[in-house]
Amino acid sequence: MNETLTVEEIRDRIAAALEKEKANFLADTSRIIQFQTVSGGNVEEEKLYNEQIPLCIEFLRGVAERMGFTFRTKPNRWAEIAWEVPGEGRPVVGVPVHIDVVTAIGNWTHPPFGGKVVDDHIYGRGTQDDKGPLMMALYGLYAVKQAGIELPVDVRIIIGTCEEIGDWEDIAEYLVERGAPDFGFTPDATFPVTSGEKGMISLDLAANWGATHADPETGLEFLSMNGGTRSNIVPDKCEAILRFPADRKSEVTRELIRATTEFTVQNAGANVTILPEVAKDSKDGEITVTFLGKAAHGSTPEVGHNAAIDGLAFFGDISTIPAGARAFMQFLNMVGREMDGSNMMVASSHPFVGKTTVNLGVVRIASDSGKAILNVRPTMGLTVARVLECAKEAAAAFGDATGLDIQVSQNGKAMDAIFMDPESPKVSPYLPALQRAFSAVTGREAELQATGGTTYAKALPVCCAFGPILPGVDPELAHQVDERIAISSLMRNATIYGTSFALMK
Repeated sequence: MNETLTVEEIRDRIAAALEKEKANFLADTSRIIQFQTVSGGNVEEEKLYNEQIPLCIEFLRGVAERMGFTFRTKPNRWAEIAWEVPGEGRPVVGVPVHIDVVTAIGNWTHPPFGGKVVDDHIYGRGTQDDKGPLMMALYGLYAVKQAGIELPVDVRIIIGTCEEIGDWEDIAEYLVERGAPDFGFTPDATFPVTSGEKGMISLDLAANWGATHADPETGLEFLSMNGGTRSNIVPDKCEAILRFPADRKSEVTRELIRATTEFTVQNAGANVTILPEVAKDSKDGEITVTFLGKAAHGSTPEVGHNAAIDGLAFFGDISTIPAGARAFMQFLNMVGREMDGSNMMVASSHPFVGKTTVNLGVVRIASDSGKAILNVRPTMGLTVARVLECAKEAAAAFGDATGLDIQVSQNGKAMDAIFMDPESPKVSPYLPALQRAFSAVTGREAELQATGGTTYAKALPVCCAFGPILPGVDPELAHQVDERIAISSLMRNATIYGTSFALMK
């Protein structure tokens, strides 16, 4: 039947079916936002997560069964909503999504778990990442059914529960129990088609140098340095605390002002302050030197300005800082300053996926020890295993030169880069459907693109990211205050996804 319909006719039938279901579509999207499924949160959020995940899955069971789809689940781990036609040999298209979300801190205009509709937008955590896209894919599939359009493939919407914490054991278990689809796309990035993703590995760097004392000549004592909150965010603030004899307060402050002023002149973008109204300047002879930068996502460190790197560069060059702390600062500055990884010998590039990037995201240095987290996004051709080897080699070489023993280990799950070759026989029957559907609905060219981010596309053998953000139309608000999705975007994306399913072959 579909062969007799044009792409435009398929698009229009699906759009019309969605319009008839619009009230249910909006109500179900608002409802799924209300489940407080924050993964990796505090104790209270974790308690709610354990309570709300099964409730959210049961809600989805009700929606799926109302639509006439098959519903399967492994309690509290994964769920599947499927439109399957009896018989063997039909290709399977998978749509991995997730119902866990990040915490909702900050001052929200509307309750983050209210799912409130205001000014033609639905507000709430998960509207863009990834509950809203789940409902877009589901209602797009339902619209194909309601429009009476033949589905040439079996479709499985694969619902994970722990994507945000990087665990992904939910999807691993699903693949073991249900098998991998022939092709997949995840609505968890930006349009058009993201067919390449850099890898990701976070490295723990740690060293101990023992007890230290104040500098015998100046009395200056280094207490701590702290910068950054997460490995995948460029630190926008770094603070170092010093102690000194109370009677030398004016002298120390004056010298720090002189030195930091010179530092800012010589280092473009650096912003340092030790003024009392900004920094902590206490009567007991302690002062905080604050370095300010610009935050950015860890996959694009060049967009930000790393305040921790400034702090390390400044204090790593001061002779009165204890030798062990100073050496550790110098090593962190060395491996983190060059954002292409050249100082770790991991600089590399791929013509489509792009260059390897490095972000020093967390720095914690005490008077006797230190630790840091380095986030590396290796491009295609550079494995995460090789990144770990290179980091260990760099630490060993630095230790041979300085005597400082720096330990390097992997932090959390690591994933290699992926690239979906459009000419591959595993891809070519399906990818054009996404491109044709996108162009038919938006009027834009469906170019292939790559990202430094990480999605569930890495969890499936043949998968890409596809939406839900349309550049220039939808602001990217995932993980941000007042996350929301326009109703027009909700309808547009469901039309794109439904049309994509109908064009598969």
